[in-house]
Amino acid sequence: MPTIGHYATLRNLLLEMERDLQITGLSDIDKRVISTLVLLDEGNYETVHLDDIRTHALTASIPVPSLYRSFQTLINMGLINKVGSPRSGLYQLTSS
Repeated sequence: MPTIGHYATLRNLLLEMERDLQITGLSDIDKRVISTLVLLDEGNYETVHLDDIRTHALTASIPVPSLYRSFQTLINMGLINKVGSPRSGLYQLTSS
């Protein structure tokens, strides 16, 4: 059975990974949104629909306005792109 020590070790490992990826400056919501995109597109840089993002376990509890703010932040940082028309609801990881 996992202990609080295991949890602490995992948190520390996560922090080290975030430093390596240079995403420590992102908010928790931004990290959850980009993680959801990665999980849903399975690393294929496919488009992901807003409805799939909203209903994923990592992002389901995020209020819609906060979700849209996160999209804007991630787009401005060059981490994701909005694909299609302004109302398409499609997002994609950037390849960089």
